[in-house]
Amino acid sequence: MDNHRTRALLIGGVLGAVMGAVAGWIYYNTNVEIDAEGAEALEAPAPGTAVKLGLGILGVLRLIAD
Repeated sequence: MDNHRTRALLIGGVLGAVMGAVAGWIYYNTNVEIDAEGAEALEAPAPGTAVKLGLGILGVLRLIAD
């Protein structure tokens, strides 16, 4: 396998994992609710929000690919 291709795949994989972890951390911190007993509750995103997020991610990927 080509050395440049391997390097690009590894860097892209690491950056994608880091960005995904940061996005999850941000989502958790902005949407978690703590009740009086200290229990945490995190609701699933609404379907419309999930579709907007997915389309946004696809748009960013399209920009990167061009």
